[in-house]
Amino acid sequence: MMVSNATNDPDRPLLERLIGFDTLSRPLESWYAFVGRLIRANLLNDVDIRHQLPADWVRWAFAPHAVQTSDLAAPGADIKGLPDPQLKLRPVAWHPFPDLSSTPPECLRGCPQCLQAGYHSYALQGDLIARCPVHDEALVYRCPHCDTPLLWQARSPGLSAFHCPAGCPLLEGVHSGLHVPHEAQITAALQEHLAWIQALRQAIAVVSGPVHIAYPPYLAVAPLRTPPLPSKGLLPALLHALQATGLALPTFAPYHEQSHGRWTVAVQAWTWNQAEIADEDQLERYRRAFRRGAYRTYVPLASRAAFDHWLVDSESAHGRWHDGAVEEGSLCATFVLPSYLVTNNELTALRRLLARGSDPGLACAHYQHALIELLEHARVRRIALDALEKPSPHVTVAEAFDAIVRTATGYWRVSGRTKGDDESRSAWRDFREPAEMASGIIHVMRRHGPR
Repeated sequence: MMVSNATNDPDRPLLERLIGFDTLSRPLESWYAFVGRLIRANLLNDVDIRHQLPADWVRWAFAPHAVQTSDLAAPGADIKGLPDPQLKLRPVAWHPFPDLSSTPPECLRGCPQCLQAGYHSYALQGDLIARCPVHDEALVYRCPHCDTPLLWQARSPGLSAFHCPAGCPLLEGVHSGLHVPHEAQITAALQEHLAWIQALRQAIAVVSGPVHIAYPPYLAVAPLRTPPLPSKGLLPALLHALQATGLALPTFAPYHEQSHGRWTVAVQAWTWNQAEIADEDQLERYRRAFRRGAYRTYVPLASRAAFDHWLVDSESAHGRWHDGAVEEGSLCATFVLPSYLVTNNELTALRRLLARGSDPGLACAHYQHALIELLEHARVRRIALDALEKPSPHVTVAEAFDAIVRTATGYWRVSGRTKGDDESRSAWRDFREPAEMASGIIHVMRRHGPR
């Protein structure tokens, strides 16, 4: 494919005279690749970038996860001519279920050979694609040379364009990206992948959730105060489980991620009492009732009768293990329990269930089920912590996933679980979790913790 280079035509705007400007029309290439090409092909330093490139263009290129639909509400003339600007500017436009991706959104992810040729697409940002459709090479989000994570905003734009944070070039030699070998094949494969995503979105609608919980110790990919990402394989495991319900789904392509990782996913038909009254105001009262302190945590009760029934059964079977009590609050009834019993990650997941979805009644029913199951897990985890010197299957790294989906075959609750290696339990001997409060840390440690 031939591309136009710079022109000295005085009637053309200065921006359009940059070498590589005409590659804007590459339909499925990322904005990062386009802006990076303008910087590299025209040898722009940071001063030149500020004078010759729109500030929004640079920001969108090096912080793509922050680009919102509203940013494209009144696009410039150049962007307005694109067939679908969101595919070029927003990585999330390629993700049918963004919360299920195991790839860090703050990192560039791509095919090493495509990057060497100056090409990248946001289709490669999530983990739906495991290998490059054309080069059959595993996708990476770490530098192929030094293994440094490919952070978007690691350095200044002039130094970050197709470089890793440590300075290693991702381009091959002095390649500018003006000519991309196999561009037509790459575009055709990504168009096929886009059709697959669109078919998936039509077949599955998430109506409550999804939520992901990583039980401590946190997964290695989770930085301080950032919710951990699901481990590899959640989406393939979910899709295969839904196929067992008779749901027709698009066929996986050879380059799609098909490993289930450590995930085991169960699907159950979901019904709820639609006659129960619940509205957005009620959900907001529940959300406001959440309180997290160093010693006590308050969680709202969306269904008092169901919770009381569970509490009686649990105490009859296990004694009063929770040291908690139900209180009538100004907003709603809450269960007050010691903070060490639950993690901040678990509480965040519960609150998200009340903040997502279009059906308040369904959200409340889903939340109540998730709350009771979370407390049951907290019970066995507390027992394991108190007896950590003895072998226990409950203190290894674990994850949980929960969502209500609607398909052509009905409503389904999809629940997933993982379990880590036995060796991971040793990390519990000194586990600390950042608190959701400005003044301190909640320490959850062997045989200890605030009472």
